[in-house]
Amino acid sequence: MTGHTLLALLGASGVAAGFLAGLFGVGGGLVMVPVLLYAFDAAAVPPQYVVALALGTSMAAIVVSALQSAYAHYRRGSACAVEFKRAAPWVMIGVLCGSAFACGTSSRSLLLFVGAFQLVAAALMVADVSKLTAVQKIARQGAARNVLSVAFGGIAALAGIGGSTLFTPYFKATGMEPKRAVGTSAALGLPISLAGAIGYAWAGRNAHIGDWAVGFVSLPALLALVAGAALTVRAGVVIAHRIPPRALSASFGLFLCANGGHLLLQAAS
Repeated sequence: MTGHTLLALLGASGVAAGFLAGLFGVGGGLVMVPVLLYAFDAAAVPPQYVVALALGTSMAAIVVSALQSAYAHYRRGSACAVEFKRAAPWVMIGVLCGSAFACGTSSRSLLLFVGAFQLVAAALMVADVSKLTAVQKIARQGAARNVLSVAFGGIAALAGIGGSTLFTPYFKATGMEPKRAVGTSAALGLPISLAGAIGYAWAGRNAHIGDWAVGFVSLPALLALVAGAALTVRAGVVIAHRIPPRALSASFGLFLCANGGHLLLQAAS
């Protein structure tokens, strides 16, 4: 594949990821990882590096959107600074461990995990687990925050996401007001994505992918995702406001199920 074709493919990937992220109201990891998997596979990236490169590049791209989101929630007072400070160190430990583990795991195993997590995320879109009594009892225990922060950080690194899919139900289960739960989760996306980008860049330092890759972070893909999101995320948001919330949630759930199912089949083949 020529350099121009690859650049065009990555640019299209960025545009698609930005639009879908705006449409479904997510940080982008759930959208970007599948898009990057397809792009890197088509770009003839060595098979053993495709999944790790997609995860690392996704984490790096999330840094930009997470920074904007965290600042916006901070200015509006919709993020709990106390819970953020308590969870951030633990979640970064989890992310660094997760990224190190991912880089020592086979591409097939990682693909299975990413596909399975897409299905789990779809289930979380439908079921509000924060209302379950058992979940609330666990979440409100003092030690649970540190343990779950490490666990959620590791999962986020392995799935290439910012973590709000996991943290928002947790904070709601602790009794936090929904808007503050969303804001605090969005703010935690910054240390998660930053630690993830650093972790994947370091863990892939000895991988021979190309001159335009820093470890498991592809710089051309990163620029394409950031530029694409800037160009199309607002269009996705505009269209999202014209679609009924239930239909939007159902569409995103179907999108995740289709992606997850495809990735699982791809891993099994």
